[in-house]
Amino acid sequence: MPPLVIINIVPINTVMTGMNAVVMCGGKGSRMALEFSVEKPLLLIKGKPMIEYVLDAIVESNQFTSVFAVSSNHTTGTAAYLRCHRYHLAGIVKLITTTGIDYSTDLVQLIELLKPSQIFVVPSDIPLLNVNTVNEILNCWTPACRILSVLLEKKFVLELGIKPSIEIPFKGVEYCHSGISILDTSQIRSGSDIVESYFAINRKEIAFNINTKDDLVALTAEIS
Repeated sequence: MPPLVIINIVPINTVMTGMNAVVMCGGKGSRMALEFSVEKPLLLIKGKPMIEYVLDAIVESNQFTSVFAVSSNHTTGTAAYLRCHRYHLAGIVKLITTTGIDYSTDLVQLIELLKPSQIFVVPSDIPLLNVNTVNEILNCWTPACRILSVLLEKKFVLELGIKPSIEIPFKGVEYCHSGISILDTSQIRSGSDIVESYFAINRKEIAFNINTKDDLVALTAEIS
């Protein structure tokens, strides 16, 4: 198993109760839109929409008080799909619509909407996510962290054939963002400086963040 790399000191803690999960599925997906007519969360992976894999991992972990799927005007098809989804019809997944201006703006809206809860934010385009990885990430969070973001070593991701989108250098090592963060909204104040903590975990389950056709090709090779 690849090593766990701690960036900043993040105490290991047991999973806290009362945390909500937020699946982000409102992005423009502009790089994929050039290649496919379907919205990115609905791209079929082995005959199953990509967002389904993420929802299954989140719901089946049984770690969250509530689960929210967040769409925007850029993903009206995804929103329509989710309104008829078995999880939504059963009251397991609630739907939220944001402006879709950009990721940061959507996240600020969510923080204000979901205060004072703790939220586990995950993108809808990491179809290899599973219950074990969700639990592993949760076990590395502590309320002492206002924001804990999950990174991977850039070298690890590149070796899988995935091109990182957000890169973070730290002590001579290049990392990239997984898109997964845990936030304590009760400790976040609008306009105030926030110390972000990181930990890096080299796992294929979160490395395959599908943003381009080449990423999809790499995923297909991995799972075939």
